[in-house]
Amino acid sequence: MCSRTAAVAGAAWILLLTGCTVRQLTYPAPPIRVPATPPAPLEAVELATTDETLISVWHLPADHLPATRPVALFFHGNGENLETMRQTGLFGELAGLDIGFAAVDYPGYGRSGGRPSEESLGLAADAAWRWLARRYPDRPRLVCGWSLGAAVALRLAASRGETVDGVIAMSPWTSLPDVAGIHFPRWLVGLALHERYDSLAIAPTIAEPTLVIHGARDSIIPAAQGERVAAALPGARWVSVPGAGHNDLLSRNEVWQEMAAFIEQRAKRES
Repeated sequence: MCSRTAAVAGAAWILLLTGCTVRQLTYPAPPIRVPATPPAPLEAVELATTDETLISVWHLPADHLPATRPVALFFHGNGENLETMRQTGLFGELAGLDIGFAAVDYPGYGRSGGRPSEESLGLAADAAWRWLARRYPDRPRLVCGWSLGAAVALRLAASRGETVDGVIAMSPWTSLPDVAGIHFPRWLVGLALHERYDSLAIAPTIAEPTLVIHGARDSIIPAAQGERVAAALPGARWVSVPGAGHNDLLSRNEVWQEMAAFIEQRAKRES
């Protein structure tokens, strides 16, 4: 009886540790501090989700741009926050696309309150999208994300499709369990992981033009997963970047060239 109890307790302990590890790997919020005031010309915006969680957003206004230039909502990867985006030059790259944009820190990241989860990230994305639509009611509006951010962007596009003019998904997975199953035993994933982020399942419901970009040598989220998502999207362009992995994808010039061409097409469609 004691050995049986010990076995059950041991299994529960392993499950608890595995669950904690999976959560930490899914949401490894960086310890880097995000300042209250971003560098100009970026502006800080604080938004409340429907569950009253306060979300931190950095916004580059588009008021000085021609009326046909789009604005984009950007969702970063799981190991980033707004300050790491600044440090790695992502805001400069986005500004170089001649667009306005808003970048979101997930719940539990940077100065955002709450805890990260599939549900809380969805609420944060929806709050940011509603704000962007109010701020720019007459401009083309795009949603863009990388890695975890691609899953958030695709989910938002599926739920807000009638107000989305285009989607950019970089390094998307088919689902979170599919990715976790590459790095952990499948039985542990089934026991410890309860979030799905099932991009493949929702892809057929996204009718908007979509650009899907993936590093051909991505060992974290294999390019085959991104290609499956692209194939399931009715209006997708698939771009595989030769030699690129996961963490170096956004440093490739061809990625930004593809994004610029996609944005130009969206701007022309609205002119």
